[in-house]
Amino acid sequence: MNTARNSSRQFFLALLVLLVASWASGEGAQWLLRWRAEKLLADVRSIHVDRSQWADAQRMMQQWNRWGAPVEGCTAEKCDYRINLVQSLPPILGASPQGGVRNLLPRLANLVGLRSTAARAGFTVENGVITSRWFGEQVTPPVADSMPTTEYIPYLSVLSEESAKFRLPTEGHPRLHPNRTAQPVNNYLVVGFTPDEDPSEKAALLDFHLSCITQLLPCHSESEILPEGWKLSQER
Repeated sequence: MNTARNSSRQFFLALLVLLVASWASGEGAQWLLRWRAEKLLADVRSIHVDRSQWADAQRMMQQWNRWGAPVEGCTAEKCDYRINLVQSLPPILGASPQGGVRNLLPRLANLVGLRSTAARAGFTVENGVITSRWFGEQVTPPVADSMPTTEYIPYLSVLSEESAKFRLPTEGHPRLHPNRTAQPVNNYLVVGFTPDEDPSEKAALLDFHLSCITQLLPCHSESEILPEGWKLSQER
């Protein structure tokens, strides 16, 4: 009897250690991604559209070559470079749109602060000059917020881009500002602005809250990721 009891204790102790180690590993990966995302966002902010040169693009590509790649060939004449920092939970911890018992483990992951996250960025170069820069953040929402009672939303996603080729929407959206806009596009909140926008507004439209990657309770809406972008999207 004592032998069986000791074996059970050892089993549950080993299981507990395994669960704690798995949680610590997941948390560590999220904090590492946030740390890298903060550096990536700082690099994106340091780019000046229509002013930064090919040499500036090369320095950024060299720094982020482990996580980045051009869409096609990349030269000073034409380059579209993208960087992806991604941390995904195992599929068993991902929320299911069917809900029910399938989401028992995802809900548990929610309670202990684990989630799938991503930070993405990029820029384009044309004729030796950087003509656009962008940054995006993705996090999984609370499991309860993505159940069949509403449209299934696998990620909260926000992207903000400054582009020399910025164009305002031609229809279906109010044109309240000449140099900036924000609108939902395929489950993304997409923010766009021009190099002519006021510097303080540019800074606000790139003021991503990366705490959504690591905080214990998950963020519920895009307003918690990029407040100024969300505010702009709500203007009528």
